[in-house]
Formats: sequence, structure tokens, C-alpha cells
Amino acid sequence: PASIKVAGYDFAIAKMNWHETTSKQRWGECSTSEQTIRLQASFPTPFKAVDTFLHEALHAVFWAYGIHDEDKEERIVATLGTALMTLHRDNPWLAGWISTALKD
Repeated sequence: PASIKVAGYDFAIAKMNWHETTSKQRWGECSTSEQTIRLQASFPTPFKAVDTFLHEALHAVFWAYGIHDEDKEERIVATLGTALMTLHRDNPWLAGWISTALKD
């Protein structure tokens, strides 16, 4: 998909080329100011692709829901529960993509 909704915000999903990923030494990145999630164009395994995508989506969740480093565990867990439910509801393609990617 071209984008993912996070708490009502549309984050574009873009691919980083090999040069970008090697120069930045990362599999992906989330820019909250640009509302973009960038991912390496190809991954060694589907598991790494899903892991990286969810990692970057959770950065967007932390920003959109106002989670801070000093927040307590219960607030973080409660917020993540709501956030993950909303990610699933607002992005019906997500569960199918994860299931397909992680099939053996």
C-alpha cells in the first residue's frame, strides 16, 4: 500500500534505495514531520520486512498518541492496545499482508 493510517494521520510508505539504506545503516525510518515511513526496497527475509515495518509504524504510534519516554508502563500498554486496534481497523490490508508475509 501507498500509506498507512495512524491515529487519523496518513503516513506515506516509501522505499529507500540501496545507497540510502547503506549510508544510513538502517532497515527503515519514520519521519513524523514528513509523515512518511521509509523502508529498504528488499529484505533478506519476510520476517525482517514485517518486523521493520511494525517497528517504524510504532514510532508513528508513539508520536501520534503522545507517548513519552517518562510515561509509565500501564499508560504505554493501554495506549498501545488502543493504537494497535486502530491500526488494524483503519488499515484492513495490514493483517492479510502480515499473514501472507509470514507464511512458511
